[in-house]
Amino acid sequence: MLLTMESKTAATHKLEQLIETGRSKAAEVVEHVMKHQPTDRLIRGAQVGFEADPHLNMVTIFLPEAGGEIRQRLHRHSVQQMAQTTDLPLKFIDSLQQTSEPWGRELLAHNLSTVFRHRFSRGRYLIRSVNEEVRGFLSDRYRRLDSRPIIEAFATAVQEKGALPYNGYVTDTKVALQAIMPVVYEPIPGEMVAYGLSLENSDFGNGALSIRAYLLRIWCSNLAITQEEMRQVHLGRRLDESMLYSERTYELDAQTTVSALRDVVAGQLNATALKDRMDSIRLAHEQQVEPGPAREMLKKALLKSETEAVIEAYNSPDAYNLPAGNTTWRLSNAISWIAGKTEDAERKLELMKFAGEVLPAQTRLRKAA
Repeated sequence: MLLTMESKTAATHKLEQLIETGRSKAAEVVEHVMKHQPTDRLIRGAQVGFEADPHLNMVTIFLPEAGGEIRQRLHRHSVQQMAQTTDLPLKFIDSLQQTSEPWGRELLAHNLSTVFRHRFSRGRYLIRSVNEEVRGFLSDRYRRLDSRPIIEAFATAVQEKGALPYNGYVTDTKVALQAIMPVVYEPIPGEMVAYGLSLENSDFGNGALSIRAYLLRIWCSNLAITQEEMRQVHLGRRLDESMLYSERTYELDAQTTVSALRDVVAGQLNATALKDRMDSIRLAHEQQVEPGPAREMLKKALLKSETEAVIEAYNSPDAYNLPAGNTTWRLSNAISWIAGKTEDAERKLELMKFAGEVLPAQTRLRKAA
């Protein structure tokens, strides 16, 4: 069944509006990455010191600097990484950090200073800072993947295939950039979707470099991020004592990553990949899912409040924002619908990924064929 001319025109106009609205967000991601390159320091545990700052009401860190030392704030993500390194319970750290009395932060600063000075004195750590705030407290085996050439290469590669930067998200420790093909597809009668790619990277150990395909249901902007097509973990050889990597090695590593990225983009923005995604929607539309089993499946992956919200949407009579029928396709869109209402950018991405995981995987489709 082909789209009527009127429906196709309306869907195309809606997609153009979505792209125009999202384009500014994509530009913000690119600008953020270009302006917020981390400052790196490779230090030993014995060189780290901590102090309770009475003005900031938080524990700050002292780092060695030429001719002395500097003090910086600690982002919660870096505190979580320190907790993992030292085996100090994060709940204990939070309780001391957040107490209304100064003694709690003073005790925490003393504990951290003592632990690193003695137990972890010989350990080497990569400290990554932005705007005088430590956002990454990482192993000396952490493989830096500079987001700047990666973002540039992704934006260039998708546009060479006809896709456009469509949307993006920025948090303190992660960035995501999405591109979309400006074409309306109808895999099943009345269901109009668009197809694109989503890139994620963290310069601070908050996830691997990743590229995933996604499906966007046009009328309601429900977005499901499907299975991972590229993944590069930030783990490499130990960093040199004199410098983190030679700049030449760093550049060569970035070139290798960019080359692999371009290959993945080319492989996913082609006719075969598009057919696989549309087949996935068709199969999901045929799979029946009752609310009871759906609830049990959701409870294993989502928060209780999220599960209840998804089930409420799934059981609702809404046949505009969600596809009709008790199907896997409707369940995926119910998850995406709740993701769209989630304010936290990182959690929104996780929910969109889960919406994609609900859909039949390409490998299953190919075996069935």
